[in-house]
Amino acid sequence: MRYYLLLAAVFLCCQLLIAQIADTTRHVVKSVSLKEVVVTGTGTEHYIKDAPVQTEVISGRALKEYAGRDIEDVLGGLSSSITFNRSDMGSNIQLNGLKNDYILILIDGKRLNGDIGGQNDLSRINMNNIERIEIVKGAVSSLYGSDAIGGVINFITKKNKDKLSISNTSRIGKYGDLDQSNIFALKHKRWSSNTSFSLSHTDGWQNTTQEWYRGKLYENSVTKTVNRSTDYTISQDLSYQVSDKLTLNTSASFYEKWTYRPMGIPQWRLYDFYYRNQSYSTGGKYNMQNKDYLTFDLSFDKYDYFYDYTSREYTDYFDENGDRIVYYAEDRILQTSQRRVLGNLKGVFYLDEQNTLNTGIEYIWDQLISPYRLEGDKATAYSASAYAQDEWNVTDRFNITAGIRFGQHREFGQTFTPKVSALYKFHNFNFRGTYSNGFKAPSIKELYYHYYATIMSKYKAYYGNINLKAQKSDYYALNIEYHLPRFNASVTAYHNNIRNMISLQTIETSYEDKLQLVEETMKYVNLAKGRTYGMDFTFDAELLMNIKIGGGYSYLDAKGQRTDDETANDYMKYVYINGTSRHNANIRILWLKPWQKYKLGLSLNGRYQSKRYYTTDGDTRGYQIWRVNTSHSFLDSKKIKLDINIGVDNIFNYVDRSPFGHNRGTTSPGRNFYTSIIVKFQNQNK
Repeated sequence: MRYYLLLAAVFLCCQLLIAQIADTTRHVVKSVSLKEVVVTGTGTEHYIKDAPVQTEVISGRALKEYAGRDIEDVLGGLSSSITFNRSDMGSNIQLNGLKNDYILILIDGKRLNGDIGGQNDLSRINMNNIERIEIVKGAVSSLYGSDAIGGVINFITKKNKDKLSISNTSRIGKYGDLDQSNIFALKHKRWSSNTSFSLSHTDGWQNTTQEWYRGKLYENSVTKTVNRSTDYTISQDLSYQVSDKLTLNTSASFYEKWTYRPMGIPQWRLYDFYYRNQSYSTGGKYNMQNKDYLTFDLSFDKYDYFYDYTSREYTDYFDENGDRIVYYAEDRILQTSQRRVLGNLKGVFYLDEQNTLNTGIEYIWDQLISPYRLEGDKATAYSASAYAQDEWNVTDRFNITAGIRFGQHREFGQTFTPKVSALYKFHNFNFRGTYSNGFKAPSIKELYYHYYATIMSKYKAYYGNINLKAQKSDYYALNIEYHLPRFNASVTAYHNNIRNMISLQTIETSYEDKLQLVEETMKYVNLAKGRTYGMDFTFDAELLMNIKIGGGYSYLDAKGQRTDDETANDYMKYVYINGTSRHNANIRILWLKPWQKYKLGLSLNGRYQSKRYYTTDGDTRGYQIWRVNTSHSFLDSKKIKLDINIGVDNIFNYVDRSPFGHNRGTTSPGRNFYTSIIVKFQNQNK
C-alpha cells in the first residue's frame, strides 16, 4: 500500500504546481502535443491523450532536441524507467526492474531477433530513421505473446511522404566516435522506396588500469571498459499500392559488427567478436469497408555470433575424446546462430461507433545452432497463437478494453493470457486501471545450453535446465494523467508478480567440473516468484520566453523469492533482481529562439541513478550525468534543411574507476565533446 500513498502525495504536489503555472502558460509558445498518434498499447491508432492503455512516447521532436548518439543514449536519457549497462556483446536493458528477457523489442510492430548473453544488440537500429519510440510497461502478452512480461518498446520508423528526400547525418566525438547515416527516399506514383545506410565506430575507452582476474587485482591492464567496435547496416524498404484497397510491401536488411577485444593481464582474451544479421520480410494491407482492414506479414531473421581468433588459444571446448580443441589466428568460429520465421495475420474491424475489434493469428518458429554448447548442435521451438481484443466505448468518457490470447507452445502446451484496462476521462483528468496476465516460455538457451566461461575473474560452468517451468505474471497498474494546453503530468503505480521466475543461480559444482578447474557452477532454475512494484512520474511544460521543461522520476523495488519456506530467513528467502536501482530520474530544459532563417536551441539534460544491487561482487555506486547541447537550424526551406548540433556530454566529468568488471553502475568515459551535421534535400509532394 505504501506506493499507493506515495502516488497520492505526488499527485497533490502536482496540483500545487499546476495551480501556480496554469496562468503563466496560457498564452505562450506552441502547446505540448496531445495529438501524437500511438499504436503499441492496443494495436490500433489513438491520440495519446485518448489511448486506453497508458503509453510513454519519445517523439521525433524530442529525439531531435536531445541529439543523442545512439538508441541507448536516447532511451536512458529521456525515460526515467529505462536503464542500461554497456558490454562487449550488446545492451543490457532494464524496464521497471525487468531485464532484456522480459522486454519485447519491436521495429514497426515486428520482433527484433537475436540476443547474446541475454543482451540485445540495438546497434542494428538506425536512430536517424526513427520517427518516434513508444513504450508500454507491464505485461502485454495478450497482444504480443511470449516475452512481453516486463513491457514493449516499439521503434516506429519514418515514412516517406516526399517525391524525393536525401539526408545525411554525420557525428564525431571524443575517443574516435564516428556516426554516419544516409537515407534516400523516393515516392513515384504508386511506388515508395526507402534506402538507408548507417555506420558507427568507436575506439573505446578505459576507465581504470586495474583488473580483477581469478581473485587477484592486476595493475597496468590494457583491457578496455568499452572496446573498439565498428558496425554498419544497410536496409531497403519497398512498397507498391496495387489499388485503393491493397498495398504490398517488402524489406531487407544486412548488418555487421566487429568488437576488437584488447588483451588484459594476464593475456587471456585472444579473440574478437563478430556479429552478422540478415532480415527479410514481406506483407501488405487490405482496406475494406467502414475503415476495416487486414494486415499480413511473413518474415525471416538470422542472427549469427562468432569468435574471431587473434592467436592460438586452448578453448573451453572439448572433442569426443575429452581433449581440448585448439584454434589459431584468423579462425572464425560460430558460437550461436539464431533463426526465426514469423507469420501473422491481423484484422481490425470497426463494428459500430462503440466497438472496435482487433483480432489475429501468429506463428513463430525459432532455431538455435550452437556447436559445443548444445547437444546435437541445434534445437528448435515453435508456437502458434490466436488473439482477440475489443475496445468498447461505453460512453464518451468511459472506455473498456479487454482481450485474450490463446497459445499452443511445443514444449509447454496451451496458454491463456487475458488483459483488461479501463479509461475514464473527467475534465482535464484521465484515470486508467489495468490488469494483465503475462506468459514467457523458457528460451532454448535456458533449456539446453552448456558452456564454460571466465566471468568476473572466476572460471564458471553454465547449465540449462530441461525441467524449467514457463513463467507467468499478474500485472496491476493505476494511472492518473492531467492535461493543460501547456502542461502534462502523469503518475503511475504498478505491481508485477512473476511466478516461476527464471534466474541463474549458483549450485554445487560436480566432480567432473572440478577436474576441469571450474570454480563456480551456475544453472537456470525457477525461483518461487519474483515481484516488482513502484511508481513512475512524468511531466512536460512550456513556459514563458520559449522555455520547455520536462522530466520524470521512477521508484522501484524488485526482488526474487527463492523459496516458499516460511522458516527461511530473509537472506535465504529473498534476493534482489540483479542490476536494479531504487531511484532513477531525468530532467530536460530547452530554450528555443527563432529568427527568419535561423533557429537557436539550447538544452540541458540530467540523469540520476541510485546504486545498483547485485547478488554477487557487490553493489555499484549511484551517479548523475549532465549534458548540454546547442542546436543551430539554417536554410529552413521547402528544398533544403541544415541542422548543426554542438555539445558536451558528461559536463562534470564523472567516471567510475572501479576495477574492470565492477563498474557496472555506468561506463561513461568522462567528459565528451561532440558535433553533428544533418543535411536534408527534399522535393515535397503538393
